[in-house]
Amino acid sequence: MDNKLSRVQKDETKILDELIISIGNGDQNALQTLYYQCKRGIFAVAYAILHDYQLAEDVLQETIFKIWEHASSYRSRRPKAWIYAIARNLSLDMIKQQKCTVSIEDFEDIPLPEGLVTHVDYDERISLTSGLDCLDHDDALIIVFKVIVGLSHLEIAKLLKIPYRTVRYRYQKAISGLKIFLSEPHEHHI
Repeated sequence: MDNKLSRVQKDETKILDELIISIGNGDQNALQTLYYQCKRGIFAVAYAILHDYQLAEDVLQETIFKIWEHASSYRSRRPKAWIYAIARNLSLDMIKQQKCTVSIEDFEDIPLPEGLVTHVDYDERISLTSGLDCLDHDDALIIVFKVIVGLSHLEIAKLLKIPYRTVRYRYQKAISGLKIFLSEPHEHHI
């Protein structure tokens, strides 16, 4: 089972690598394909940082533009990390530019975009935003990178420039926090 998953991840990495190389050579169809493969993950990363639908959409579009602009200089061979680092950095830049502070309380009543609602088969449906809002900002980002984007703990550590063990610890802590959140009755549960 692990070998199958590893093969799928390698195939996905190879496909993304080839798409980025094609984009670097001016292939607009490759850009469109990459957009459709990565838009949900890019949006999720931006939304986890910004907690604003419109700003996350802006980051998604800007990320695609940056990929188009810089694909010819891509040398990473870690395409997911490269793509999501762009989205993360643009999101953080947007916070700096807007000089806004992101507060969970400001967004409690804003519904999560349907594309980000994750349903878990425990006879309950989980709204990703409610779950993320109960977590520390960095823990929420690690959950998004791991669960939605599909990065490994090591890739997340490199992307966030923090130790691997810290990522694993924070991921486990976030999972525990989500379990506690889910075990308590909340109005936000769907």
